[in-house]
Amino acid sequence: MAQWRCRLCGFERYHRVAVLRSNGKRYETSFFACSGCSVMFLNDSTFNGLHVVVADVEAAPVVTPIGRRR
Repeated sequence: MAQWRCRLCGFERYHRVAVLRSNGKRYETSFFACSGCSVMFLNDSTFNGLHVVVADVEAAPVVTPIGRRR
């Protein structure tokens, strides 16, 4: 995680997203999340705010979740 910065908030740490299954066991997903603003992303290299963006490559899209289902 050396030399990483969130593209949205500028925070310098992120973590792997884990969820609890219905049986109570912890499951690590393929997602990462910024420890500052909690935005989720799949690739820590391309979501790095310090990463140089090549002209013909788009930055990763930002996805805003809708509310929780009940």
